[in-house]
Amino acid sequence: MMERTRILFYIGSLQSGGKERRLIELLSYLKKKGTYELMLVVTKDEVHYPDFYKLDIPYQAIGSIGKNNYAALISRFYKICKEFKPHLIHTWGRIQSLYTLPTVIGQRVPLINSQITAAPPRVNKWTLDYLIDKLNFHFSKVILSNSRAGIDTYNPPLAKGRIIYNGINLNRFINLTSTEQVKAKYGITTPYTVVMSASFSPNKDYNLFYRVATLVTKCRKDVTFIGVGACHNKEEFKKLLNLNSNNPRILLPGRIDDVEALVNASTIGVLFSNKAIHGEGISNSIMEYMALSKPVIANDAGGTKEILRHHENGYLIENETAEEIAALILELISDEIKCQSFGRVSRSIIENSFSLEKMGQEFEQVYKSALT
Repeated sequence: MMERTRILFYIGSLQSGGKERRLIELLSYLKKKGTYELMLVVTKDEVHYPDFYKLDIPYQAIGSIGKNNYAALISRFYKICKEFKPHLIHTWGRIQSLYTLPTVIGQRVPLINSQITAAPPRVNKWTLDYLIDKLNFHFSKVILSNSRAGIDTYNPPLAKGRIIYNGINLNRFINLTSTEQVKAKYGITTPYTVVMSASFSPNKDYNLFYRVATLVTKCRKDVTFIGVGACHNKEEFKKLLNLNSNNPRILLPGRIDDVEALVNASTIGVLFSNKAIHGEGISNSIMEYMALSKPVIANDAGGTKEILRHHENGYLIENETAEEIAALILELISDEIKCQSFGRVSRSIIENSFSLEKMGQEFEQVYKSALT
């Protein structure tokens, strides 16, 4: 019997996030293949995706051995690899990649590096992060990005850089909770809903979301805006809650566990990034909107233009004002034919270019090439 390829994955945690969701999708694909022996190492034992447990993949958390005890983390990882004897190490973060280097060098294990998941407008070369990136890139066998924009921003060695777009498991969108139940759960009483699925963090522009929502809800009484995501900036989140306390059609429930069902119950998906400091890779939120046949409105930030087609499945905004964005939303709500047409194109793009099967096959090709 042919020996199964042993791959050890290392990520900070499995809390809610784009790269975390992407890793879960990849693990589900590889598990079904039956030709891999998989193991996951996390720094923090946080799992926000119950589906991970269904995969029955062994995992270990190495962050409980002392706060800021980096030498101990590196040593623990080294020992785990010594026991597991991976053919490949696949990392999902800058710091995680750095921590693996003693193992990569000492045990001569090829490193597949997936730390590039965004495309900020600029990279400061006079920072520790930049030096860490250069060190990581030097010792990586392959450096993966989920967008062309990410490769252009971080500029890894040409011979090592590869792009693998996110893939999404369309089975996630089958048998969702009914629209009526979802709307009742979140207090949505209007026929139209605009959703923004994004963390409350400096990388996202929830202030723009609020301004647009205020304008639209003043014009029409049949539209609700709802923003959902983990809270990484509590002060900003509190300000937003106070601002919209008198508007029952702007809802901010925070992190939720049924995003797919909420998006399915919505009319339009939006994503406003803080372009001054952040550019998306390929946003999982946008992919979820599109998989559920929704038109999308999002900033031209990072890799978003690689998935969102302007005037075909939504609108790619650049320097539009809140008033201009509100007008685009009102137009889509008023024009049901265009709204549905954009939604069909969204779904088609996902099926043709962002399927889980396509992503999984491309990762497999990378693994094979790294072992030759």
